[in-house]
Amino acid sequence: MSASDQRRERQKAAKRHAITLTAVRLVLDKGLDAMTVEAISEAADISPRTFFNYFSTKDEALQMRPSWSAESLTALFEARPADEPVFRSMRVVAQEIADSFVPAREESELWRELWRRHPELLAKRGSGGEEEMFRSLILAVAERVGADPMKDSYPSVVVTSAFSVIQWAVRFSWINQDGRTTANLIDEAFDLLEIGL
Repeated sequence: MSASDQRRERQKAAKRHAITLTAVRLVLDKGLDAMTVEAISEAADISPRTFFNYFSTKDEALQMRPSWSAESLTALFEARPADEPVFRSMRVVAQEIADSFVPAREESELWRELWRRHPELLAKRGSGGEEEMFRSLILAVAERVGADPMKDSYPSVVVTSAFSVIQWAVRFSWINQDGRTTANLIDEAFDLLEIGL
């Protein structure tokens, strides 16, 4: 995937994300019955036709999705120097995910409130491609280190560790007020991983 394709994909993902947040706010402000394609489109300042460029149904607009696809994350990992240590490459991927995939604290609070009021929506929540991201990155790590992803645990542990670091860093940054950013915390955690904890 070229840099311009990746940029286009990120722009499309950002627009999709903005429409989704508009739909979430609409439901919180006016209720689930008020959520129509027309209402979402009007609130997001787009046409209904544009809405359908991003979503198949109005319900799909209420699903939390990552901004990155498995393909673009794998391309980011594979673009790193082949002789770079795997954890160093995954650190770059983790920083990108944290910047664009993990919701900000305020957004997370919106989602929690939506699911609190409408738990039936939580049951419909999809994985948003997370399984595909894991699988694709595990295969990329396995190829880099010459491992068999079906027999060797190393690729899976590397990728799972990276995603765990992201979750920890985001949550810790919300409760910790010492000025460390999510990016700082990801760096700290990867420093620990690289030296073997």
